[in-house]
Amino acid sequence: MLIAAIVSAVLCIIFLIFYTVQSYNPGKLTISAPFGLGTYEFEKQTLSEKELDISWKLYVQLTTRKAAIPIDQDNDIITDVYDSWYELFKSTREYLIDLPASEIQENDNAQEIVRLSLDVLNKGLRPHLTKWQGKYRKWYELEVNKPENNNLSPQEIQKKYPHYNELMGDIRTVNVELNKYADELKRFSHESTPNVPTKIITWFKELKVKIS
Repeated sequence: MLIAAIVSAVLCIIFLIFYTVQSYNPGKLTISAPFGLGTYEFEKQTLSEKELDISWKLYVQLTTRKAAIPIDQDNDIITDVYDSWYELFKSTREYLIDLPASEIQENDNAQEIVRLSLDVLNKGLRPHLTKWQGKYRKWYELEVNKPENNNLSPQEIQKKYPHYNELMGDIRTVNVELNKYADELKRFSHESTPNVPTKIITWFKELKVKIS
């Protein structure tokens, strides 16, 4: 009986070791960033709810505004689009500022998500706003107050802008890129955290590094 019990225990241990090794799934997750910003990689074995939560909230920020809703050139008003982009810029920045540093200090994945979101704002969205927003708003404020435009809709007035086609083309490009970004954030936010075997092996690896 004792021998049978020992054999059973050994077999169980072997099975658990085999299962753990077979289930170990480190790998990497990638986000293809918009605006030609490249690919951002994340370690799957250390994926936590924190970065999934950050990516989901950033996704909601995008999709509840015009930022990630396809532009309707005939009906959308350019100043409304710019107002929406400004609110996206402002709310995203405020959300990231409010993140406690202690929650992301040792979380490389969370830091990478934050870096990605800042890059999208500063390297993707900001260049368009710097080039176009000030000039267009100044022109529109003058144009909308002209007597000959009293009976025109905002959509009709904006089409009189001397660089309208170029401006709208650039707006559509930014909009398409923000839609891609929103899709990537949504996909990432629906990833699963590592399974138990992956967590166990990762923990032992990290412990070995600390000891050595």
